Amino acid sequence: AWSLLAAQALIRAPEQAGLRVNGAEVAGPFVQLLEQDTPGGGYAITASGGRPADITLTTLGIPRTPPAAGGTGYSISRSYYGMDGQPIAGSDFAVGDRFVTVLRVQSFEAAGARLMIDDPLPAGFEIDNPNLLRSGDVGALNWLTLSEARHSEFRADRFLAAVDLRGTDPVTLAYVVRAVTPGSFHHPAASVEDMYRPAYRARSETGSIRVTP
Repeated sequence: AWSLLAAQALIRAPEQAGLRVNGAEVAGPFVQLLEQDTPGGGYAITASGGRPADITLTTLGIPRTPPAAGGTGYSISRSYYGMDGQPIAGSDFAVGDRFVTVLRVQSFEAAGARLMIDDPLPAGFEIDNPNLLRSGDVGALNWLTLSEARHSEFRADRFLAAVDLRGTDPVTLAYVVRAVTPGSFHHPAASVEDMYRPAYRARSETGSIRVTP
C-alpha cells in the first residue's frame, strides 16, 4: 500500500522526486512531442539529491507512411461490392450509396484458432442496417457464402467479429455500408489477430475514399 501511495505521489508531484530532464526540474507530468526534425541529441533524465528513483517511460508513435499489407500466419483482404454482387472499382462514392464490404481471411496453417477481426470505417461511411446480419437474414446477400461468426459488433466506427477457424478454409464476412458524409477520408487497414497467439496477425492494405454530395 505504501508503495502505491508513493507512486501516486510521484505522478501527482514529480518535482518532489527531484527529477530533471536535460537539467530542468520537472514541475508536473512530462509529455513531449518529438518530431523528426526536433533539434538536440535526445533527453537526459536525472534524479537530483543523489537518491535513486524509479521512472516509467512510455513512447507512442504513428507511422508517417502506412504499413504495407502483410502479416504472419494469415492474410486478410477487403473489397466492395454492389448489393447485386458486382465488384465496385475505384474509391469514389456518392452520399446515399449502399454497398457491401466483404472481408476474407486466409490461414496458412491447418490448425484451429480463435480469431478477432477488426475493420475500421473511414469517416464518411457508416454501417447500414446491422440488424440484417444480426438476425441471420442474409437473403439480400445470397450471392455470398458467409462464415459464421461467434460474435459480431457493429459500432459507429468499425466492424468487429470473433470467429472460430477450423483448418485452412477461408473466412468470409460481410456487412452493408452507406456513404453518409461528403469529403475525402483515410481508410485504415482491416486486421485479424489470433487471440491466443498474438504474434499471428495480418493487416490489409490501407486506402482512401472520396464521397461526393
